Amino acid sequence: MTADVPRPSPLRRWLAPPFTVLLFLVHPLLAIFRPHGLLQDPGTGWHLVTGCYILDTRRVPARDLFSYTAAGHEWIDFAWLFEAASSLLVRWGGLPLFATACVLVYAFIPVLIFRRALHMGAALAPAVVMTLLAYLVLCSHAIARPHIVTYVFFALLLERLDDFQNGRLPGRALWWLPLLALAWANLHGGFLVGFALCGVFAAVAALRSVASRDAEERRRALVFVALLVAMGLATLVNPYGLRLHTAIHEYLSLASNRYFIEFQSPNFLEGAAPVLSFEALVLALVLVLGLGGRKLAWVEVALLGFFLHEALHSARHMNLFAILAAPIIAREVTPWLERLRPALAERWREIVREQAALRSPLVYFPVACALCVTLSLAGRLPFPRTLDDLRLSRGAAEFMATHPGRFGRLFNTDDLGGAIVYRFWPALRVFVDDRTAVFGEEFMERRYYRVLYGRRGWRKVLDRYGVTAAVVDVGALCTALLRASPGWAVAYEDGMNVIFFRADTTGSPPFAFPR
Repeated sequence: MTADVPRPSPLRRWLAPPFTVLLFLVHPLLAIFRPHGLLQDPGTGWHLVTGCYILDTRRVPARDLFSYTAAGHEWIDFAWLFEAASSLLVRWGGLPLFATACVLVYAFIPVLIFRRALHMGAALAPAVVMTLLAYLVLCSHAIARPHIVTYVFFALLLERLDDFQNGRLPGRALWWLPLLALAWANLHGGFLVGFALCGVFAAVAALRSVASRDAEERRRALVFVALLVAMGLATLVNPYGLRLHTAIHEYLSLASNRYFIEFQSPNFLEGAAPVLSFEALVLALVLVLGLGGRKLAWVEVALLGFFLHEALHSARHMNLFAILAAPIIAREVTPWLERLRPALAERWREIVREQAALRSPLVYFPVACALCVTLSLAGRLPFPRTLDDLRLSRGAAEFMATHPGRFGRLFNTDDLGGAIVYRFWPALRVFVDDRTAVFGEEFMERRYYRVLYGRRGWRKVLDRYGVTAAVVDVGALCTALLRASPGWAVAYEDGMNVIFFRADTTGSPPFAFPR
């Protein structure tokens, strides 16, 4: 706090609304206006059912539970702790409470981006603008699924490592990061990105210590290496041990993942707001680097290069790049604005110092979270109370419930698997869902995709598994295939789903659906 800026009064320090809370509220407000998008993920259903299984049996599943095609296959559940916590929330307050909790967790990401920008010396206006631009990128994955943990923990880890790298924190302040890694490894398989982040910091510090023979750089390198080792050991505390790490590597290596949009390169021709915002961030970075006249730190160059490469290869990594790049761009833009409007720039710095002195976030964040939870429990938030009509239509689900004998051996598209599991398991087992690692490369490429895309031999696949019914999306390629096939007849259809019965069968023995 400088001498020319008066310290806020105790009342103002605890009650003045901080900018971080305003940024925190952006996501909950947007979620309220777009409530049905939160539970659209194809895996939501099986995540929640898995959590119920864990709570009921006190065991983490080791084999597939939900399909008849992969029954008994090894299942390394990357997100068992998230699933158990989510199911507990559903038991307490239904799907709205689960959705609310996910919204509140995700809402902290803009706060962390903005705070890091200020720590790095960005002025108020560019910090706000770049944070909002990064948030638009983050909207691409603003849904209730385990990956939200990875984005929050990535932002936390990046801030801590950056603060230590630049002397804003001592090494002892990093003591809790291995505990973060332990929780991360049990909440989502994206914890490996934490290794990549810490590894880049360690490698650059080691390289600089060798190049400059600087004792301070050598000390930093040792701290980063020690932290990386400690985090690695901490992540071994999980139900699967080292097998978790190798399973994630195997999963990321599956060629069948390329069929999923989030594993594909960003589609710049589609014109979606998150992709356009990602493009704007990349262009802004090129602009400030080309015209700014300042050199970035070695570690920033390495991080930007690595995560830009990842983002261009997989749309799901655009968020990581946005979290990393937005504060750097805001900092690099700041000198331009200060030269243009010196008086305004000084006022921004005063506001930043005043905001840093406030303690009101300790009041506003808990109050905002408590208010959202209270409204959710009171039924005042418009979040879905069921998964019906999100992937699987209510009409299709009710038709299945009234014809149970026909669905003992069904074919379904992967995006419907989670919804079917949520509605009908354990009475019904699906053909497939989006757990590609469980089903394996052979099944996905040579069996499921053969039917889904109408490749030669698709009838043999259905014959092999004795399929008697199909539950598919209206717009799926296999839907047109089944319509044209004389062996299949439409039994039910609405604007979302089509149900086919095989004409040469009467169905498998009946089974009891849960109410």
